[in-house]
Amino acid sequence: MSVDNHFPTAMRQHPGLLTMAMLCAVLPCATVVQAQSAAADSVARLDSAWARSYAVHDTVRAQAIFASDLIVVGGNGSLKNRDGELRDVRPQPGLRMHYFRTTEVTVRCYTGACAVVGVAEWEFEFNGRVDATRRRYSATWVRGGPLGWQMVTLHISPALVQ
Repeated sequence: MSVDNHFPTAMRQHPGLLTMAMLCAVLPCATVVQAQSAAADSVARLDSAWARSYAVHDTVRAQAIFASDLIVVGGNGSLKNRDGELRDVRPQPGLRMHYFRTTEVTVRCYTGACAVVGVAEWEFEFNGRVDATRRRYSATWVRGGPLGWQMVTLHISPALVQ
């Protein structure tokens, strides 16, 4: 029995139809992968902007990034909402940020949401005392907000990363 007998007559008579049928079956998968890749790129850029907002006290950018119902678990286990986290972004008397950045960032996107895991590093001087911190973090981003994606959860690990 020939393999050709497994295909409908129209596809045997017009091999181009078989090629088109195969492409149509594969293209939706390619489109989904491309969309997930584009989403991951967008969220990675926003994740970097999130870190930068602390470094330069950009509360306008942070407010655009944080969802109104943001939930934050701090390194000490405390819970904060959006307003509480925005207080950490704002400039304070006696505070001078040296840097706040993310490294080792991994972004995984799914339909309508992305999970980010990385290392957050920051150093600041407060009233003459320098403090440097390096911790793992995870964040969940969902579609929406003024920038196309918004952070809905943030979790900072309690232990320093070596």
